[in-house]
Amino acid sequence: MIGAVRAFVFAKATCQRLPALALLAGAVLSYAAACLPAIPTGFWARNPQPTPGRLRRVLARGGFPTAYPLPPEIRQKASVTAHLPKGSSLFRRIKGSAAPV
Repeated sequence: MIGAVRAFVFAKATCQRLPALALLAGAVLSYAAACLPAIPTGFWARNPQPTPGRLRRVLARGGFPTAYPLPPEIRQKASVTAHLPKGSSLFRRIKGSAAPV
């Protein structure tokens, strides 16, 4: 329902936490869909039903990525990485040098 189907997790805590979080989010979405009036998703929806999938599709059309801009860096990395190559320069070989090990 919310995209947690294709998550590959292997840690013991995460294997328990992810399904619980998916069930909680699905329950919240179902409750919101039941409480809000049914929203037609197109001209074909003459008698719309208040379903979680319909509410999810309407919310997906909203402008979340653009209406709520996130900072470029969510958190500052504590380790020093200024001396490391970044981007495509990481994969370029310098003429005459040996391949990296």
